[in-house]
This record gives sequence, structure tokens and C-alpha cells, in this order.
Amino acid sequence: MLSLRQDGRLSVLRVLVGLNILIFLFTLLLSPMGVIRFEGFFGLSMRGISEGMIWQFVTHQFLHGSLFHLLVNMLGLWFAGRILENLLGGWKFLLFYLTCGIFGGIFQLLLAPGPVLIGASGAVCGVVAAFSALYPEMQISVLLFFVLPLRMRAKWLGRIIVILSLFFVLTGLMGNVGNAAHLGGALAGYAIVWLGKPRRRSRI
Repeated sequence: MLSLRQDGRLSVLRVLVGLNILIFLFTLLLSPMGVIRFEGFFGLSMRGISEGMIWQFVTHQFLHGSLFHLLVNMLGLWFAGRILENLLGGWKFLLFYLTCGIFGGIFQLLLAPGPVLIGASGAVCGVVAAFSALYPEMQISVLLFFVLPLRMRAKWLGRIIVILSLFFVLTGLMGNVGNAAHLGGALAGYAIVWLGKPRRRSRI
């Protein structure tokens, strides 16, 4: 499972992607009741935290409810994570990633608590927001609605995540999606970048 980068160092990004995939494949082997119990123990919920299951702030980031859910998150992580890991180094990137996911979980519990929160979306939104803050003028291509190719500056990608997530949180639309987690993760990513004020930025 361990993966090395071209410079011979451990690739935390590849480990994160691999771990998410392995856990998803494991859940496919469980019965429907087994999935409910597994997600109830490792997914994030107010009930779980009140019972002392504080590990849920981390473990919920590695659970996904469908192949599409997993694919979208892993594509976003791979897109921005490669650049961020190269900038921060593996272990700082891991800490950054998990921190964004934790803040995403906190926002979800505070703003839109539901039965169980699962998914890496909060952490991934933090990674994407940090990328857009560090390289705001970089031209990137995104698939609008996963169909229409669209060129934009990176700074708009992070802003769109924050604006749409806030809109959905305030309106209650798409209530089955962890929009508050997306918002919290993205804001955490921006805050860490602004507070850290990195002196060196990689050129791409």
C-alpha cells in the first residue's frame, strides 16, 4: 500500500487515495445491516461524538456511499493534492488534509446535523481551496456538470465551492449532501494558507 514518489519519498497522496478505495471495496462486501453498523461506528454523527467516539472526526473522511461519491472526491484530491503535497511535503500535507476534514465535520454538526456524515469532501474542498489561493491566476480546465469543459482561473474554483456550499446551507437545498462540510473544509483550507503565509511557492 505504501507508494513512493519519483524522488523516492513516501507519497501520502497515493496512500490516501488507496486507503479510500480499499475501504470502499471493503464496504461492498458487507451486508446492508453491516454497512449501517460500520458507518454508524466510523461515520460522523452528533450521537457518536456525544458517546465519546471522537475518532469519527477523522474516520468519516475515508467512507463513501457510492462509486460516484468516491470517484468525484478522489479526482478532486488527485488534481489539487499533487501540487499541494509537492509544496508542503508529505506529512504536512497529511496534517493539512485531515485538519480540513475535521473542520468540515465540525461545520456539518453545527450547521446541518444529520444522521451520519461520510466522505472526504470536506478535506478535498480544503485542498482545492488552498490550491486556488496559492495559484489564483493559473488557468485550469474543469468539467461543468461533469460534461461541459470550462476554462477558468484557479481562484474562481475555490470561490465557487464556498459560494455554492453557503447557498445550499442557507437554502436547505440538496439536504442529502454535506454542504456545510464542504464549506467548513474550504474555509479551513483558505484560513491555513492565509495564516501560514508560505514564503516559497512552487512554479508550475
